[in-house]
Amino acid sequence: MLIKFGEFELDERSRRIRRGDEPVGLTGQALDLLCLLVKRPGELISREEIQRHLWPESNTDLEHSLDVLLNRLRATLGDSGKSPRFIETVPRRGYRFLAPVGCESNPSERKPLRNLVRAVLTYVAVGFLAATIALLIAHTRYQKFIPPEHIPELKGSSPRAK
Repeated sequence: MLIKFGEFELDERSRRIRRGDEPVGLTGQALDLLCLLVKRPGELISREEIQRHLWPESNTDLEHSLDVLLNRLRATLGDSGKSPRFIETVPRRGYRFLAPVGCESNPSERKPLRNLVRAVLTYVAVGFLAATIALLIAHTRYQKFIPPEHIPELKGSSPRAK
């Protein structure tokens, strides 16, 4: 799924973000934080929840690390804490993603399925055509394959019938 907000597109599966046609250099925990925020737009996400999500094994206070990470994310998005377009700070509580978020299927994910369906339909059509041709050939040459005594219209003319 492509997640769209503002001029950005986020492909969470491939872990890539683009601004228009240009890739954006955002990786690691900053990208993890962005993914967490865009999945729940408009919802307040507490600092504690973010810390549990980004640093699940750590018991230490990571306030400074979260602040640094958030500043890096805002700088990459061209956002500001004073006049936010994307990430709002709710003092002493957490953060909220402000921008409208849209989702659409990733065209690169649909392409292999479309190609598979096209290949299967091609094989089915070729198989059907081959079977039809084989039946037509067998029907036009039917009498050559069956002895005359087994052909209904010739039974009366057979020497055994007399």
